[in-house]
Amino acid sequence: MQDTSSAMKSQWNTAWLLLLALKAFGLKEGHPRGSLGLQCHLLLPREDMNCSWSAQFANSPHILFFYQNLNIDPDEVHRVQVPLGQNWLVIARSQLMVGDRYRVWLEVHHADWMEESEKLTFRPYEKVKPLAPELDPVVVSSSGVTVKWKTPYWSEQLSHQPLVCELRYKTSKDAVWASLGVDHVSQEGHEFEDLDPFTRYSVQVRCIPEDGQGTWSEWSPPQTFRTPEAAPLGQVDVWRSRNLSENAEPRLYLLWKALDQKAARGDILNYTVDFWDHRKTLVASSISVCCSIPIPASASYVQVSAFNSAGKTLPASLNLGQTDLPGPQDVWVLAVPNLGFNVTWTLSPTPGGAQPEHYVVECREEISRELADWISKPVGCSSTLLKGDYRPTEPYLVSVYAIYVDGSNSSAPVRAYVKEGAPSVGPQAVKDESVSSTASLISWEEIPLANQNGHLTHVTIYLKHPTPAGPKIFGPIAAKERSYALEGLDPGTSYELWMTGSTSAGEGPASPVHKFHTPGARWQISLVVLLSVGFLLIVAIVVVIIRRRWFLGLCHKVLPLWCWESVPDPGRSTVFVRMEDQRAALAQDSSSQAPPEPPEEPDVLEITEPAPPQTANPPRVVFSGYEKHFMPSREELQELT
Repeated sequence: MQDTSSAMKSQWNTAWLLLLALKAFGLKEGHPRGSLGLQCHLLLPREDMNCSWSAQFANSPHILFFYQNLNIDPDEVHRVQVPLGQNWLVIARSQLMVGDRYRVWLEVHHADWMEESEKLTFRPYEKVKPLAPELDPVVVSSSGVTVKWKTPYWSEQLSHQPLVCELRYKTSKDAVWASLGVDHVSQEGHEFEDLDPFTRYSVQVRCIPEDGQGTWSEWSPPQTFRTPEAAPLGQVDVWRSRNLSENAEPRLYLLWKALDQKAARGDILNYTVDFWDHRKTLVASSISVCCSIPIPASASYVQVSAFNSAGKTLPASLNLGQTDLPGPQDVWVLAVPNLGFNVTWTLSPTPGGAQPEHYVVECREEISRELADWISKPVGCSSTLLKGDYRPTEPYLVSVYAIYVDGSNSSAPVRAYVKEGAPSVGPQAVKDESVSSTASLISWEEIPLANQNGHLTHVTIYLKHPTPAGPKIFGPIAAKERSYALEGLDPGTSYELWMTGSTSAGEGPASPVHKFHTPGARWQISLVVLLSVGFLLIVAIVVVIIRRRWFLGLCHKVLPLWCWESVPDPGRSTVFVRMEDQRAALAQDSSSQAPPEPPEEPDVLEITEPAPPQTANPPRVVFSGYEKHFMPSREELQELT
């Protein structure tokens, strides 16, 4: 009875001391026990006891680990100070009785509070952690894959439970493991039957006592193996493109994509390519490595198959002709950051309800015209994502082709940028043309495509006046415009002008400064007067041409007679011609006879006109002197002879 009383007194003292300690360390509410994640297990084969807890408390300034043997001395508590930065502790086998019951717990002391873990009670041999299994080399055959391992060390003296194991595996490109539980794996091995062919796998195994009281062993070191080949699946993705040949001449090439590993199911050895003409006659056949070949000029139809050591794919067919059936419409291209282009389209109704076999979405560089990528989509699809390593600020042309039995037809190409930037130069060849002293027409050329770096949204004109004020801004002006009329200018003034282009990414640099001068007002008046006089002169000439008779009649009435009457020509008179003939005859006779006699004077015939009848008032004759001035006299005629 006294022993019982003393035992109870000792327990009360212990409890009282514990409460005082808790009060001294300031245990606060809101920190429930068990949150430290304390767990223990027996390490084999040395049979040391390892206890660990959450790593977030590893850097706590003061951690105490407590354990006591409940079979030998329940009142004796062993305390161990845990080194800073450590979240585990090993109790050596020499300090344990693995068959006795033990109680363990943990205290984490902070600056103003203390946290205590849940107290664990167990026999060490019940919390055993086996060693990791050791895998044998994996056996790969045409019938399947067999994985075997050696059972880890186990102590029969401690009546340990049998071990059960689980297995996990994954392909070399996967990050997540697939697991097979203890119900699907035996204690010594497992045989796979549904793995993908020609694929590299990794496998690991771990074990635990059958009763589940122990702890899982570590995973075994991985074993890597590759499954055998199988005939390739699917069809080769085939397309054609017009590229430059070796002599820099455009030529049509057949292109195809290498099968991915999942479809190839082995090492692709070669591709067979067969060309046919429009009469289905074989034109050419070749065995080629990946992934292009020139197309013969007479070819209208092509088939391509891929081979590995186990078989070949179904032939992929492509009609190289053009069809009149409609191509896709309403093509939209949207850039997806870090991925590529999202392309959508619609198909116009076709006569007779003809449907395409599939679509091909093509992307090529607009400047070099080189094909960047393509992708085939089934007929029910109206959108796709073009993935690729597309360069920012590089213009690409995206087209969608409808592939029919008799050929293909494409949509209008759409320019696209995976990422836009501001233009690198301004508009080119800026010029001015004076319209008036207060207005001028400015014209320019578009920014070169290589320097646009995106879709041009507008251009802006900056006009600087000689005054200290800042430049005047005209814009935004639509990017498709090539001229703009500046109005409200000052006459006779010098101006400086420059332009910029803009995209959705911002405004680009300015063009070279262009200087021009507006004409003054005097020059404008002179120009107007000169143009008016010229216009009146042209009108007068037109009137004279149209009213010629009226104009000549007016001249006869207004001008003197000598200005418009015909003047006789003495050199063409009959008398003068006779005198010339006589002179020639005399000159011929004088060459053979005596000196010639002077020529006879020509007879002058006097003509007497009858006098006009006398009238009461005879008309007055006015002599203007015109006839006397121009008719030859007698002396003049004699001199001529």
